Amino acid sequence: MLNSFTRAGKLKRWLARPDCPPFLKACKAAFDKAFGQEREQDTWQNDDVALRARHRFDNVFFSHASTHVGNSLILYYPDGDYGATPLPGSIEYIVVTKNKGVVYAVRRQLPAPSGSLDPFRFYPHFLAKTYSTTLSTDLQIIYPEWVISHYARWKLDKDRAVVLTLSRVSPPFYLYFEKLAHLVCRIKY
Repeated sequence: MLNSFTRAGKLKRWLARPDCPPFLKACKAAFDKAFGQEREQDTWQNDDVALRARHRFDNVFFSHASTHVGNSLILYYPDGDYGATPLPGSIEYIVVTKNKGVVYAVRRQLPAPSGSLDPFRFYPHFLAKTYSTTLSTDLQIIYPEWVISHYARWKLDKDRAVVLTLSRVSPPFYLYFEKLAHLVCRIKY
């Protein structure tokens, strides 16, 4: 791994040199665009807002659905209400204002069709739930601070999809420390 890191460093240094061949610089530009290493250029629609393909917030990358579907699937608190149940949605647009404020225009994942049963309801520590395969036609404005995590979506059948939270901190983690705290409190000194 150290060898690969060293080689990558040498390659980056060589590509930054003024005598680097132009065709290699063109390859570097293509790699930077493909893997998001270059600063994102804003596409200004008018004097007030711009659209972006990607956004990095809190060391997590988000993108709109046409750029990368997986990075567009987010769980968020509706209207910034941290007491509400998080909703899954897909980022349709990433909007940047001139004062560098960023918002996401999100289509919410619709609830599962009425009468369908959620097989995951018996497993509260497995963070999966059944939803509809379709997204809402309405766009909601979401601030990056309201986003909890990405989620994975798997099509179960033509009407239902499974939504699995990809949170970095999961409830089993909290449960472990809760049990540990109870054990510590029971110990008599």
